[in-house]
Amino acid sequence: MCRWGCVYNDTVVMCKFCGTRFCRLCLKGEFSGLMINVDHCKKCNQPKCAGKRVEFVAGKGPSTAVKEKYEEWRAKELAKKEKKGKKGKKGGKKKGKKKKKK
Repeated sequence: MCRWGCVYNDTVVMCKFCGTRFCRLCLKGEFSGLMINVDHCKKCNQPKCAGKRVEFVAGKGPSTAVKEKYEEWRAKELAKKEKKGKKGKKGGKKKGKKKKKK
């Protein structure tokens, strides 16, 4: 199990450049918030940063039932995030050209 909550134990990798550890599946790591992309470090802002896998213990992963349950939950969470989406403007003044005074 990764430190940040997902059930897999083989998804924690380390940034090649700054050494920050993060989970490739849940996009959480040693920083606040979530990563924008799997291979773009949030701390040092370097692309293609995923280095070697760390914190891996062979044979100690979750059972298939737990994996399936987690995948279902994860799919529901992603669907919720997509459903929220961005809302339209909340009103206010319309921006446009200002009228000249005579």
